Amino acid sequence: MFSTAIIKTEYLPPVSTFWALANSDKVLLEVKENYQKKSTRNRARIQGVNKIEVLSVPLKRGKNSKMPIENVQVSYDDNWPGKHLHSIRSAYGNSPYFDFYFESIETIIRTEYDTLLELNNTLLNLFLESLTLSTDIQNTTAFKSEYEINDCDLRFVKYNDPILPNYTPKKYNQVFEEKHGFVPNLSILDLIMCKGPESILYI
Repeated sequence: MFSTAIIKTEYLPPVSTFWALANSDKVLLEVKENYQKKSTRNRARIQGVNKIEVLSVPLKRGKNSKMPIENVQVSYDDNWPGKHLHSIRSAYGNSPYFDFYFESIETIIRTEYDTLLELNNTLLNLFLESLTLSTDIQNTTAFKSEYEINDCDLRFVKYNDPILPNYTPKKYNQVFEEKHGFVPNLSILDLIMCKGPESILYI
């Protein structure tokens, strides 16, 4: 058990993020950092029919490493919501709980949020409710480069980094497991579409 989990805003977060939330006494959401490219802040991984697909939320021009994450805006110049929802339907249309969750996810993704933080927070709250995790998440009020030793700091975990230290993924039946084998730490979408109300047991 960690004293505090410090998380970054994430689009359709990986399962490991919720493991950290479930195993921490307190959770801080970093809203005072600067935006970092090529991260789960605006990217998610799902298992497609033939390969792992990366769903990336395009951002408005002007994004760079010096822009505060709370100011980063989502671009709707391209129909990415339609593309993401098509990918999600193709990946999980045959999953046991697709019909139970897809409508809520579709509503959020099709809503045009001003900032990435708003979009991600709305999805995060949906997943917390789905997992019955009554986690109290507080926004940071200032940026700190380091926290205490017994804290779980997920802010600097890179997009392609190995799975977190101390985190052992629990295997569950996936849609394309016969074809690809079990793929750990995909987006939480993968878990809830496959296990539904039992998802919390696999965190």
